[in-house]
Amino acid sequence: MSIEPIGFIVLLLGVLCVVNGARFAITILCLSTLLGAAAALQLPALGGSSIQPSHLLVLFLVVAALLRPAQTQAMLASIAYPGPGFWFAAYILFSVASSFFLPRIFAGATLVYSSARDASGMMSTVAAPLSPGSSNLSQSVYLLGDLACFAVIAGLAQLGYARFIAQQLIVASIACFVLALLDIGTFLTGQSYLLDVIRNANYTMHTAETISGFKRIVGGFPEASIYGAVALAYFSFTLMLWLERVQSRMAGLATLFIGPTIVLCTSTTAYIAGIFVVSMFVLFCLKRLIGGPATTPHVTLLVITLFLIPCAIAALNLVPDAWNSLADLATTTLSDKLQSQSGEERTAWNTLALIAFVDTATFGAGLGTVRASSFIAALLSNVGLTGTLLFATFLYSLARASGRRISGDGETHAIGTAAIMASIAQVASAAISGSGTDLGLLFSTTAGLATGCLAVTDISPRRTIRSLTNRPSLETSTALMRAPMFSTR
Repeated sequence: MSIEPIGFIVLLLGVLCVVNGARFAITILCLSTLLGAAAALQLPALGGSSIQPSHLLVLFLVVAALLRPAQTQAMLASIAYPGPGFWFAAYILFSVASSFFLPRIFAGATLVYSSARDASGMMSTVAAPLSPGSSNLSQSVYLLGDLACFAVIAGLAQLGYARFIAQQLIVASIACFVLALLDIGTFLTGQSYLLDVIRNANYTMHTAETISGFKRIVGGFPEASIYGAVALAYFSFTLMLWLERVQSRMAGLATLFIGPTIVLCTSTTAYIAGIFVVSMFVLFCLKRLIGGPATTPHVTLLVITLFLIPCAIAALNLVPDAWNSLADLATTTLSDKLQSQSGEERTAWNTLALIAFVDTATFGAGLGTVRASSFIAALLSNVGLTGTLLFATFLYSLARASGRRISGDGETHAIGTAAIMASIAQVASAAISGSGTDLGLLFSTTAGLATGCLAVTDISPRRTIRSLTNRPSLETSTALMRAPMFSTR
């Protein structure tokens, strides 16, 4: 193991997280998720694996929570049955168990593209018989880190930190925009080496690529598709907050900043997932407009998406140079993508991953064994039908929680809804081009925030009566007389 220069900074920040507590730790963690191309630690013994700053900071985040009994209790409560956290924990623990048993049970049963990296950080381009590898361990560590991050964030949200976490995610979205500007600026001036300090991970870096004259924006990540997925998640989060008038000025500014970079990043993943996400927002606003209560932001979004954008596209058709440039970009990133070398390679990954799913009798080959180019194919081929159903149950539980918890603090519920939209955006992006089953710490943060917020806003009479019975008898009797007797669900 070797510590990179940025790793010493991360270790110092980690110690400060333990000393200063939750607010400082949340701020640093949210910002560190933007450094997807950075490595704090290098692990040559595990196939050249790189430990990102955010994953190292999770360790200190957990320690900070464990040193504070109230946060520890809330963290454990966040993964209790029957909430979404329980199903997320079940999915991850099953995945970790599969990484040990399934690659050995089905060794040699099928051919796979391995997720393991060699010493140079490259993955094998040749299919090989299924066998255990270093990626089984590394992916298990990453998923356990995701679970720890989820539990801590959900627990803190239940303790009243939801508004603060939302603010830090907004700040992180603005920081994401700043990194995009630095990426473009250093590329145009020929000084991209200035960002090498945050591009030291053992990955293949696609930081100097262009498509149809457009620089592919990568920000603090190895490639444009990852940047597009992260930017889309932040866009979804801030847009929903703006629609619901929560931190509206700051959230609206962040949305205005991050939105154009999604269009300019030239990522096929971001474009397709973005169309899906924008369609969800349009349906959400239409539902509010029809069923109420609709506000000015809801109407504004409908006018922009259904009227102004089509008019702008029609106007561009009158400017041949601009129209041809955009048409070439759309053709290259969308219609010609599957015919490209990258498209054919990714299709081969998914095909062999689905074959592995069948060859292992739907049990899967084990976490970290099979590389794919779609989160769905990766789930089926790595953790099988059982793991896929557990994750689907988690998503259903999360979405259902948003629909049924209609009482309580409106701001907290709006933050939870925004976090769900950001989580769905990340799943949509991963379903298009995700190579594994690890959705990352940003997903754990948004999903944990959603879980914690929706747990807070659930103030059903049954829970109210249970909590009131712990009070002194006179206060209990008075409160019970005022509590509603029937659920309004």
